[in-house]
Amino acid sequence: MVALLLALLSSGIAARADDCATCTPTALCAVHQKEEAAAVAEVTPKLKSKDPSDRRFAIAALVALDAKHPLCPSLESAKLVAAALDDEKVAVRLEAVKALERGMHPDVSVGALATALEETHKELAKIPFGKGDWGGGAPGAKEDPKVVERRKARDELVGLAQQIVKGLRELPDDRSVAALADLLPTLSRWNGELLSATADALLGLGARDGVTAVVQRLKSAPVNDTGGKYGGGPDTIGKTLRDLFAEAAPKKGTEPVPAWDEKEAPDWERWLAKNQKHFPAKLGRYGIEQLRKAKG
Repeated sequence: MVALLLALLSSGIAARADDCATCTPTALCAVHQKEEAAAVAEVTPKLKSKDPSDRRFAIAALVALDAKHPLCPSLESAKLVAAALDDEKVAVRLEAVKALERGMHPDVSVGALATALEETHKELAKIPFGKGDWGGGAPGAKEDPKVVERRKARDELVGLAQQIVKGLRELPDDRSVAALADLLPTLSRWNGELLSATADALLGLGARDGVTAVVQRLKSAPVNDTGGKYGGGPDTIGKTLRDLFAEAAPKKGTEPVPAWDEKEAPDWERWLAKNQKHFPAKLGRYGIEQLRKAKG
């Protein structure tokens, strides 16, 4: 499989537009279209290999083909990679996410990543918490094989979700905003890194619905928290989100965000009502023309 990938990278298949007198930056000539189709057909069976490494290399090979003509990515390649988001191995799914967010055809990538985020969250929710997961329980509970297995599965899926969030942040589309806004209120301080990344992505996209979702999550964050029965210290998510807001919002021309108050929650609704004009109601659809503009 490595040999196949190297061959594709070094071959003349689907050459860059400036290497062919007939190709243009946004369209392959008939000859290169045919050669690309043949290359995709050669790689496709490897996506069904029993070896996860083969499946990952096949995804990388499809990305390599797209890289030869970045302004006219293959719709077929994107569909094949998107199908790998259902792979039984998280490592293969992670490879597919990274591929889609690198600039594969947006008609596929945006919707596929939005759906993948929802499905990954559902899968995470199915992993139970028990003794040893929070550091409590009998001595040695954290080393129990079942606990170790749960922790490994949970960490893999959280890492996958974080990568999807990162990808959606780079795809300014109302579907990206909706997927992230749906995820945010389901996350607690126990998902601190994922929660912060999701809020940061919504603020980066800057759509009004996304900013409103962050405000609502801020409003639900406790003030003057002293910790809970499960340990972990005080819940500081509110201050963390406020600090993200303080960094992102002024770049849009807003008034300064309210200061964090450990005794009383700031009036976020009032701030949002005065500043929502700085955030577009809709981003629209991120399509091939938007991708070409982004790539220059």
